[in-house]
Amino acid sequence: MNTGEFRATPDVSASTAQFRAFAEREAEPGKPWDMGASGRSVAKMAIIVVIVAVVLAAVALAVLA
Repeated sequence: MNTGEFRATPDVSASTAQFRAFAEREAEPGKPWDMGASGRSVAKMAIIVVIVAVVLAAVALAVLA
C-alpha cells in the first residue's frame, strides 16, 4: 500500500474520537429530558392535543356515518 492509498482510506478511529470529544463537550450536567418548559405550557399543550383528538374523532365519525 502506498501513501496515496493509505490516505484515501477513512480513519474510523479518528472519527470515533472526534465524536466522543463532541459528545463530551456537548453533554450538560442534569437530566437530558429536562427542557425547562413551565408547567403551564405543558398543560396548555396537553389540552390542545386532547381538543385536536376530539375534533378528529368527530370528523371521522361524521365521515363514516
